Amino acid sequence: MVLSSKDLNYREIMANAVCGRGNKYAQTTYTVRPTHRPSTIGGCWVMNHVYEAELVGDYVEVRGRFDVNVWYSYNNNSDTAVAKETVSYVEQIALRDVDPECIRDSREVRVSVLQSPNCLDATLTGNGSEVLVRVEKELGVEIIGTTKLCVLTCEMVEKKDEDFFEEESVLEEVEIED
Repeated sequence: MVLSSKDLNYREIMANAVCGRGNKYAQTTYTVRPTHRPSTIGGCWVMNHVYEAELVGDYVEVRGRFDVNVWYSYNNNSDTAVAKETVSYVEQIALRDVDPECIRDSREVRVSVLQSPNCLDATLTGNGSEVLVRVEKELGVEIIGTTKLCVLTCEMVEKKDEDFFEEESVLEEVEIED
């Protein structure tokens, strides 16, 4: 089948689609202050991660917090305890692939935790009264909004219903002439 450009039309369809995306990996060092002077560190873990996000201009601002727990010994390794600190963070994530046609009032921010906050290492400071905890995390964001899609259309050639069930007639090569 050969179609000329006069046989082709287009339609504009409004649809919800990803109108921008971004991601950010971060390593941050936090200070935990135990109630006792630690002798050694037995372990460290991160839990209770919560966050919220907001679109601010051409980036997404993610505000979150999580608990950092450090298990340590004290009194020359004769006793143990767990020190817990709730830490907060703010990440500004730049957007790429932004659709300028996305309707501003329809935009919604979605956040994905690509790498949950995780303790990389925990070390005693020089004077031994604090623990420095290095935490990694990675966040991904998408902006979902209403945008216009332009779809090329052409008139359907009349076919009988039984023609659609014949294997060879389902797909047909189309050439477009200018």
